[in-house]
Amino acid sequence: MSSGVELVWEMRPALVLLTVTASALLGLAVPAAHASTDAQRPTYLGSLTLITGDHVTLHKVGQRLVPAVEPGPGRVGIQFATAGTGDSLSVVPSDAWAPLQAGRVDRRLFDVAALLRDGYGDEDRADLPLIAPAAAPGTGMALSSVDAKAVRVPKAETGAYWTRLSQSRAAGKVWLDGVRKPSLDVSVPLIGARGAWGAGWTGKGVPVAVLDTGIDGTHADVRKSIQASRDFTGEGGELADADGHGTHVASTLAGNGSVSAGKYVGVAPEAKLLIGKVCGGWGCAESAILAGMQWAVDSGAKVVNLSLGGTDTADVDPLEEAVNRLSDKALFVIAAGNDGGYGAETVASPASADAALAVGATDKSDRFAGFSSRGPRVGDAALKPEISAPGLNIVAARSKYSNLGTKKDRYTSLSGTSMATPHVAGAAAIMVQRHPDWSPRQIKAALMGSAKQLDGPTAFDQGAGRVDIARAVNQVGVTDPPAVSIGRQPWPHNDDQTVTKKLSYVNTAAVPLVLRLSLAGGAPAGMFRLSATEVTVPARGRSEVEITVDTKVEAPDTVHSAWVVAEGGVERITTPVAVDREPESYDLTVHTVNASGERSDSNFSLLFGVSANRYRPIWTVGGEGKVRVRKGTYHLDTVISAPTGDGRVTSRKVVEPNVVVSADTTVELDAADAKPIVIDFDRADVRSRVVGTGYGRRLPWGTLYAGVLGDTFERIFTTQRGGPIPDVVADVGGAFYVPDAAGGVEGAPVTYNVAWFQGGALPDGFTRHVADDSLARVETTYRQVQTKRSGTKLWLVSEPEFQTGSGYGLPITLPLTRTEFHGASGEDWSAEFQQWRVVKGQVITESVSSGDVVKRAPGQTYREEWNTAVFGPSLPKDGLAVRVNDTISIGVPMLTDSADRTGASLVDSAETSLYREGELVGTSTEPGQGVWDVPEQAARYRIDATVERSTTLSPRVQTSWSFTSVRPQPQSRKGGAILPLLAVRFAPVGLDPRNHAVGRTTRVGVSVARQPQLGKVTLTQLTLSASFNDGITWVDVPVVDGAGSVVRPAGTAFVSLRAKAIDREGNEVEQTVIRAYGG
Repeated sequence: MSSGVELVWEMRPALVLLTVTASALLGLAVPAAHASTDAQRPTYLGSLTLITGDHVTLHKVGQRLVPAVEPGPGRVGIQFATAGTGDSLSVVPSDAWAPLQAGRVDRRLFDVAALLRDGYGDEDRADLPLIAPAAAPGTGMALSSVDAKAVRVPKAETGAYWTRLSQSRAAGKVWLDGVRKPSLDVSVPLIGARGAWGAGWTGKGVPVAVLDTGIDGTHADVRKSIQASRDFTGEGGELADADGHGTHVASTLAGNGSVSAGKYVGVAPEAKLLIGKVCGGWGCAESAILAGMQWAVDSGAKVVNLSLGGTDTADVDPLEEAVNRLSDKALFVIAAGNDGGYGAETVASPASADAALAVGATDKSDRFAGFSSRGPRVGDAALKPEISAPGLNIVAARSKYSNLGTKKDRYTSLSGTSMATPHVAGAAAIMVQRHPDWSPRQIKAALMGSAKQLDGPTAFDQGAGRVDIARAVNQVGVTDPPAVSIGRQPWPHNDDQTVTKKLSYVNTAAVPLVLRLSLAGGAPAGMFRLSATEVTVPARGRSEVEITVDTKVEAPDTVHSAWVVAEGGVERITTPVAVDREPESYDLTVHTVNASGERSDSNFSLLFGVSANRYRPIWTVGGEGKVRVRKGTYHLDTVISAPTGDGRVTSRKVVEPNVVVSADTTVELDAADAKPIVIDFDRADVRSRVVGTGYGRRLPWGTLYAGVLGDTFERIFTTQRGGPIPDVVADVGGAFYVPDAAGGVEGAPVTYNVAWFQGGALPDGFTRHVADDSLARVETTYRQVQTKRSGTKLWLVSEPEFQTGSGYGLPITLPLTRTEFHGASGEDWSAEFQQWRVVKGQVITESVSSGDVVKRAPGQTYREEWNTAVFGPSLPKDGLAVRVNDTISIGVPMLTDSADRTGASLVDSAETSLYREGELVGTSTEPGQGVWDVPEQAARYRIDATVERSTTLSPRVQTSWSFTSVRPQPQSRKGGAILPLLAVRFAPVGLDPRNHAVGRTTRVGVSVARQPQLGKVTLTQLTLSASFNDGITWVDVPVVDGAGSVVRPAGTAFVSLRAKAIDREGNEVEQTVIRAYGG
């Protein structure tokens, strides 16, 4: 959807887009020169709970991801390191730095941007799924293949779990139970399947597991092939494939083609399918994949197809470990991934596992598919992928439960290494039938050895080549190993020693095999050498040759590959060989020293490339970390912590922005260099709630950000070594308050949000006195929508030119009126209000409202109201209700507050339907959102939108729009024609702090607007009605001068409102808000 926010997810509550309308804040007295700016307002991305129990809310401010952090219960004094680039951001508590250094916890547990994208936010789920060592705290499903268990920690208990984990002596690493993503008429004959069938090899009876999104078990192409099935998603035990990916994969592998009269037959049409549903609505949980893998081999699978994957790292993750452990029982055929557009080292995990047969993609003309992920493997430069197969525009069975294609289609076309993988898995099934006594390793070797090399791509692109099953079933020779991977040869190369590896030729026939050996692939002269040009392999025996790799020869400093080709008679056995001739590189050693002069591992250190996008943590042992880097300039950032003796920590941030590496280099980052930050105010009773400092640095490849957050500047120190540099903007800021009568912050009568920006460097310490008259003063009222709710007020600030920023929040008792001060030195400020409740210890954010970006004058007083009824639809300024050619798309915010602020709200259900001339076109279950294809001719349309939520006010909102639309003329505005929808805004005057009317008669303002691009609206009709029994009966209310006087009967608890408007072009709207405000 255009907002980038998922609005409704099955039966879970969802955050709903409210508005992106530019309206003045209610009651705001703003001098004209300081009104709302055109700057892009911050975007609320979501909130989540870390494994440590800390709560993070994430926004995008300009180009920067900005976190607001609330430490978990009992975690006062914890500080947080933040770091990120692009759409990645990590927030790491200080007591997690040492476990990360020791490799005891998965760093993905702190990548808050990825956690939100992958569905781990607090709006998405109530627990945090982990894969923990069997002896670690917690109970859960056993994952025997990796000696682990799948633990689901309720988010309300994450803090207690973290404490237990920190005290545990269990060996091993706690991983995020991450999410992997699911990554034939011409393609099947292309790989030689028909030739294998003609010889009787169809995979008959061979059990093959497909671990994917389930299957459409009613499809005739696969119905009779399903031998066993099991759901591992925990979503209700249904195997029905709502995604369609799994059905497509399974039929490519083993479909019989009956629906197409034999046109779309799978590679191994007589194989037996074991269907493991490991991917559900939100992706493929790693624990589900692990359980599915174990089930597959326990159920007798000889081949396991995994058309899924995720980002690989240098570590051996649980999926890779499981593949390696289980591969003595079955061959795991795994998609290499679809990130080839990003270049080398993009092969996904678990295809990156040693034992996996990693599959790249080609097209149906034997050309390499550009999207197919490329090697070498991350970390050690090993050869991956190992084989390729057709993966572009593959036609296979369509699941009737999915949205692929159209409902009447029985087949559909998809592309990806996901589609290439079942071609190879099917070929493997045929080979198992052909050689039932062969091991998975032998099957892998046979498929690789018989593959066809494609002209152009290297072995790091295509592996051994494109699978050729017709050749594979007839060959008798294989090699051991099936590929020779030398790995990385360190620079410099003038003193490189040759590396010699043995390659065994294995003959499975009853007669000797004579093979002529040669090298193919265009490698530099002399880099690869064979010890023989001919070898005789005895009957049912083996013979060895040696491959010598010499990286001292004249050659570019990059990866190189070739194929050893052995030919004899009908035999043609190929073996890829590869090496990485490392470019000019050196060892960079980093020493982290605390303020007492001792080397310390209590640090969070990062290394960024200045000229190239390289970003990695530096893990230290004994205060020393060593990394291998290419020649160049690097940016080093560290935060070094030390305990203060009262359970808190002091953090000292040291930045070394220009480390030139042209030889082996050692850098010492000394915490003693960091200087204090001191902020004071006119008032002596001001306390800090959350503070932070950080910086952004713009580099050729993007912008890096790093910072540190805490509860007071008394324990944060900073320095940047080497003086100012261009394209750096640093910030210092925080949220402060005057305590309420109970000494707390929630009812604070006065608050301060301040921020300062400076160019060139992170401050070498920082000192400021804050005078009240140097700030903007905002008299602010927060109303209450529902009892037992609390709020958080967040001020977000950004530096206009660099578009870097920060955000700091304070909790609020509802209702509340207070004085708020914020900076007024030319920065862009915007405010956000969050309403939340605590359910079983977990914070649930129910609604978010965000104001426009403003620049305000020092010494001026402004007024704002938040959380004020009526909550209802509004129209955006950037054209989210449009028609592009013959497609109507809408994204109308359904629950905005009275000030038309942007935001989100939890909803229970929603329905949005489009009618054309009274006939239903389609229905969406997303609130105020939908996309529909329509005929080009002019017609009368109606959109009905309803949203329901569990709240006291506006629990049900209904809107019906009627308008005429025709295909836009070619010269229409870019982005299509704006639809002439109307929105009614209700504004009751004089509501009390609980959004209830004061007195029996309430004047309700009624205004109508359309999308700003269409200008002002001229009405021919406007009517208003009120209900005092939740819409059962209605009374008309005359509208005079844009308002109606609603007189409620005695004892009325709530007032509902309904309005109907028609403009002079005949566009209509009828809008109903149940329980618009309290009586």
